[in-house]
Amino acid sequence: MKTSTCRVVRSLNHRRNWLKAAGLGIVGAVLGRPLAAAGKHAKKSVQLHIYIEAKAGKGKKLEKLYRDAYVPAIKVQKGFLSTRLLRHYESSTMYEIDIAFETEAQRATWAVSKEHQEAWPKIEAVGAKITWQGFDVLA
Repeated sequence: MKTSTCRVVRSLNHRRNWLKAAGLGIVGAVLGRPLAAAGKHAKKSVQLHIYIEAKAGKGKKLEKLYRDAYVPAIKVQKGFLSTRLLRHYESSTMYEIDIAFETEAQRATWAVSKEHQEAWPKIEAVGAKITWQGFDVLA
């Protein structure tokens, strides 16, 4: 009986060590991706970071408008690369919309497009304060 108990304990320890190693391997693979990508030559592009302080109680509405109105409008634009909506930790009012285009000219075209003219006022309506900053992606 003692021998079988030792085998079970050794088996559990072996399994536990294997799971730990597998977990570390997965974490390493996930964390290593951005580092590996940084080593490649990034395609140059432009980004606009839009900082939005939502009106009190309007955070969830902003999130819905982003998904239902803003994303469908921007993703059909020529040169569009990506967009994302961020909310600051422990805040229900501080948001950031990041957009990326291949060129500044394409981003500017988006800003005067029919789709932007329909979607952006909805976002503005729930914002108490909106500021932005543009960036060139270098690497």
